[in-house]
Amino acid sequence: MKRFVASMMLAVLVVCAVASMMVQPAKAEIIVFTAQLLPSNEVPPVTNADQTGFGTVTVTLDTSNNTARFDVSVNGLTGSSNVILSHIHEGPAGVNGPVRVDSGLSPASPVPLVNGSASFTRNGTFVPASDAAAIISRIIANPAGFYFNVHTNLNPGGAVRGQLVRAQQSVGGTAAPTLSQWGMILMTLLMLAAGVFYLVARRALAIPESAPVAAATVSLINWRRFAPVALVVELLISVALLALAANAVDVIGALASGLIAAYIIHLLMGAAHKD
Repeated sequence: MKRFVASMMLAVLVVCAVASMMVQPAKAEIIVFTAQLLPSNEVPPVTNADQTGFGTVTVTLDTSNNTARFDVSVNGLTGSSNVILSHIHEGPAGVNGPVRVDSGLSPASPVPLVNGSASFTRNGTFVPASDAAAIISRIIANPAGFYFNVHTNLNPGGAVRGQLVRAQQSVGGTAAPTLSQWGMILMTLLMLAAGVFYLVARRALAIPESAPVAAATVSLINWRRFAPVALVVELLISVALLALAANAVDVIGALASGLIAAYIIHLLMGAAHKD
């Protein structure tokens, strides 16, 4: 009995550890966005010598200290001009909006364009402290409602612009699970489920630990118990997925993991019920 109780406690601890891996995306501190920059995206569209321009930006937000990093590359702009400003604005496509996060560039310290091209990085740029949490929350919730643009001497109102798109994966140790990581989580849960069933079957059959267990003689699942447990677990996971705006891989992985976790919980509830 003591060994059985210890085994059940270990199983619960492993389930909790796996669950913490599943909710890791909610704790991500570093989130990455990208944007494709074009003069035709400006409002109104650029029609002068900068109209052949194009570029990209990678925006990395660190929510732990409310800082932003900008990695910018532009090409095809007027060679005699400079990049004088670059910002994140709040506004959907086709609408101009206010600046929310400044890269720190200024006309007094511009980035020169060499043959119409420039690449630069601005690191540690601070989101306005007064409402940093609210701005970052809005960017995360609706990146398409924000745009990044680059301003030049020729087009001080904006030369190239693009709406933000959240990258598939966050950066660093707090990244959301990848497809292979979800596979590892599922395999861990399946192995744990098999182990818990083995222990429950052994106890139900009252077979000594040295004897083989005919697990097939024990019901694999109690549907009357499993159904409500699975419903509650999947409902909680679905709410979390909606709150996190999870992608398809995370939805499939989390829901599948939830079913296996619900199966383990229903086994433990059955074992406790028989005590």
